[in-house]
Amino acid sequence: SSGINAEYGGTSILFVTAHLRAHASKVKERNYETERIASSLDFSRYPKERQHNDIFDKVDCAFWFGDLNYRNTCDRQTAEDSISRDDLQPLLECDQLTQQVREKQTLTGFTEAPISFPPTFKFDPGTCNYDTSTKQRVPSWTDRILFRSSEDAITNKSYHYCPSLMSSDHRPVFGVYLVTLKPSPISQTIRAASGWFDKRAYAQGMKRRQYVQRTRSPSTKEHHMKQPSLIMKAVNGPAKVMASHKRSLVCSVM
Repeated sequence: SSGINAEYGGTSILFVTAHLRAHASKVKERNYETERIASSLDFSRYPKERQHNDIFDKVDCAFWFGDLNYRNTCDRQTAEDSISRDDLQPLLECDQLTQQVREKQTLTGFTEAPISFPPTFKFDPGTCNYDTSTKQRVPSWTDRILFRSSEDAITNKSYHYCPSLMSSDHRPVFGVYLVTLKPSPISQTIRAASGWFDKRAYAQGMKRRQYVQRTRSPSTKEHHMKQPSLIMKAVNGPAKVMASHKRSLVCSVM
């Protein structure tokens, strides 16, 4: 498993991917693994005012995706009949992940876009046939994308699978999401690789730099004035230039 946290404007977005325990009987083990992964995410560099008991309360938006390995609990024949009739509802009612999330046993607060595609596991590699081995595994949606956000900031635009990619016994799943970003005031600090970056301190330094440039020789001054700082445009203008409207970000997860 791995996690990446990114800052876009005033919005923090966390991406977590994981490959959980296999086999239909290992539901409790999978639930434990999601809890262990969440507790191992390191947010120690966040300021105290952004620290909460729930790891996902520290960010505005979160995506959790991967081969989560939750299975369908129905028998093989029921699954095949449901798929052949293009009636997925009986299968969805047997989906372990849906049940566990609904009962708040795992990934509390997360949601998933409606599933409208057939199970993505387990295929005979290179074919469109579900498992024909002696194990006869029940077709299941093991590959999933779930999301969570404050203020309903995430809107799902597409959630589907790639039936033409047949080299694996899985079919890849992808999702496209529209994320509403919070405005980023000029005085806000943002996270950088080496620590916290204060925009006000940077703006003050840029003002000093421009003062030095204005006191240089005319030729040097002309050269630098042809390259105005975008940061200084925001600094010298009213704060509402950056905070008057919300922006959106399109995330594609696969």
